[in-house]
Amino acid sequence: MKKITLLILIIITAAKLSAQLDTNFFPQFASYAQNPIIDYGDEIAGTPWIDPCVLKENGQYIMYTSGVQGGLNHPDDTIGIYRWLSSDGYSWVLNPKAPVLDHLDGSYYQGGVETPSVVFYKGEYHMYNTVYTENNAYLFKISHATSPDGITWQMDANPLLEPSSNYTWMDTILAEPGVIVKDDTLYLFFAAGSSAGSFSIGLVRSIDGVNFIDTTQTAQLPTDVYQNGNNYTGLSTPSPVLIGDTIYLFTDVAQNVFGNNWKQVALHQFKSYGDINKWYHDALPIHVRSDFTWTNGNFGAEIFAINPLLDGNRLRIWYSGYNLSSIDTTNMMNDTTYNAYFIGNELHVNSGFWGIGTSEYVFPNLVEVEDLIIENSIQVYPNPASNILKIQLPREYINESIQIYNSLGYLVKLVKLSQSNTIDIKGLPNGIYFLRLHNESQYCGKFIKE
Repeated sequence: MKKITLLILIIITAAKLSAQLDTNFFPQFASYAQNPIIDYGDEIAGTPWIDPCVLKENGQYIMYTSGVQGGLNHPDDTIGIYRWLSSDGYSWVLNPKAPVLDHLDGSYYQGGVETPSVVFYKGEYHMYNTVYTENNAYLFKISHATSPDGITWQMDANPLLEPSSNYTWMDTILAEPGVIVKDDTLYLFFAAGSSAGSFSIGLVRSIDGVNFIDTTQTAQLPTDVYQNGNNYTGLSTPSPVLIGDTIYLFTDVAQNVFGNNWKQVALHQFKSYGDINKWYHDALPIHVRSDFTWTNGNFGAEIFAINPLLDGNRLRIWYSGYNLSSIDTTNMMNDTTYNAYFIGNELHVNSGFWGIGTSEYVFPNLVEVEDLIIENSIQVYPNPASNILKIQLPREYINESIQIYNSLGYLVKLVKLSQSNTIDIKGLPNGIYFLRLHNESQYCGKFIKE
């Protein structure tokens, strides 16, 4: 979808499954003061950087991004995948300088490769990406590549997933993959477009990384947050993260602004407690394009391609954005301001008006989710539970207190057990919770409230 966006920007500058509301989300992501952390033209002159995917290995951060070498309207402006390194997640350098995955003339991806999503699975790196095939009515497809080191990639001989007339919600566009591994199963989310003009998020699963089953429509536009009357059209660019047993799914929100000018204007989060047919959405967006100068505009501006990473006691996100132009409609005026300029025949963007930014949520309690999932030594039943939870512990702990934490690490309840060893949980919101015996951290457990 980005290539169409890029082409539109060049032209501009040249002339059943609605997610349910659940308020138990990360309340606020604080943006980094020096955003954007990667600017248009950094490392390679004239190149826009979008679609971050960040991993952390041995204390080092690795980012894969899409990039258009030479500028937006350069003769060789085909989109490829680049790899960056960082020691802190803020300052990045290309490594290597050349694309690690690029288009190949005469292949099914000769039109370009973008939106990388990378995971280490069963002994090798897997990258899922969007490819463009020229002279094909279904321009967008999802492909798959593997690598032993994350640098040298081998694309599959054929596309992995394509639009299908068997599903009306994904019969025209299938693109922008986002992947996680849960219980040794690979979950691949993707943006899906229908012939009716709506965009939603789909999901397939695999146990080998190549053969996928269980095609499912998951998150759809939460119309209680984004009113359809304001020309919101759906969701795109999904990216998941696993916290405990809960899948948090981050997406951007698309809107038609000034007619049919399709833009990604907000970042939002969803979650599922394990039932892939049941998704909840946050009551508010994480960020909207008007939050930042470099993404703020009512016409040629977007914020999109959010990617999460659980990093110790922080949940970090990276995202793309730009503001090439805005329209002043005051007093019936249609003046347009462009944050772009030409050098010869090549389009360039003013620094700070195209790039990649980052924000983070810091868990407020020193108890991290990972610390709580040490062992399931506190036996609880029923599980899931709705009203009353029964606890089974060694006899010597009968009169001790139980701490209950939500999936964010908040201590939400401290209960002294009675002889009946029961806890009233009616007042807790639905979700996953973790138990710990007070002052006895080796006794841990978890349950689902529904």
